[in-house]
Amino acid sequence: MIGKGIRKTDSEALLSGKPVYTDDLIFHKDVLTIKLLRSPYAFAKIKNINVDIAKKVPGVVDIYTYKDVPQTRYSECGESLPEASPYDRLILEEVVRYVGDEVAIIVAEDEKAAEKAKKLIKVEYEVFEPLLDPEKSENSRIRIHEDNSIISPFDFGYDNTRNIVSQFNYGHGDVEEEFKDCEVIIERTYQTQAQSHCMMETLRAYSYLDERGRVTIISANQSVYHMRRQAARAIGLPISKVRVIKPRIGGGFGGKNVASQNLL
Repeated sequence: MIGKGIRKTDSEALLSGKPVYTDDLIFHKDVLTIKLLRSPYAFAKIKNINVDIAKKVPGVVDIYTYKDVPQTRYSECGESLPEASPYDRLILEEVVRYVGDEVAIIVAEDEKAAEKAKKLIKVEYEVFEPLLDPEKSENSRIRIHEDNSIISPFDFGYDNTRNIVSQFNYGHGDVEEEFKDCEVIIERTYQTQAQSHCMMETLRAYSYLDERGRVTIISANQSVYHMRRQAARAIGLPISKVRVIKPRIGGGFGGKNVASQNLL
């Protein structure tokens, strides 16, 4: 096959506009739409949240806040099993830690009703000083995680009192001795610009209960086995009760290896 063109398996389907992406595979009628209310602050605590008026919008089925979801921490990263990343996420939490962090989940009969309800949710925040520089975060008086409910599966040096998610040392030989023999030593710090991946398909998911009572999730993610395990833990179901199906991914680049963004 070297030097020869190989036709992509799904090339004809893509060119002819056949259903290949998640949004094309919604075969059930009367599916509900989920929209998320997100935080406008980089670091804050929800002092009060009122969804009473928003729930009265015609077409709204329900609205969930941190008071209504399981309080089981899980890892968003899907890299290995056992997982190396700390279980530091909740579906919804009283504390928001970045602009865009999830505050409420709106479930409605259509997108229009969900968007209208989202604007009617009243949230009172206690705004904290955010940490915006990773080099200044270590040992800062500002603590990203105050509580001690986070699980760290491996001893990678996680320390919430110092804002350290993990740490390790690697070395070979005696660096200081080698420096003594160097004519010139240059020490500099380099930074790259922010990068945002652009996929052909946005982050989205479609789920339903199958004939066996399993939560079936169709989501263009990069690792169905990790997503399945994380979703089951987050919502409090046995892993046998969750099934994840991955259609064409439409680009990933690591951005579709994060559970909450793909499954909500």
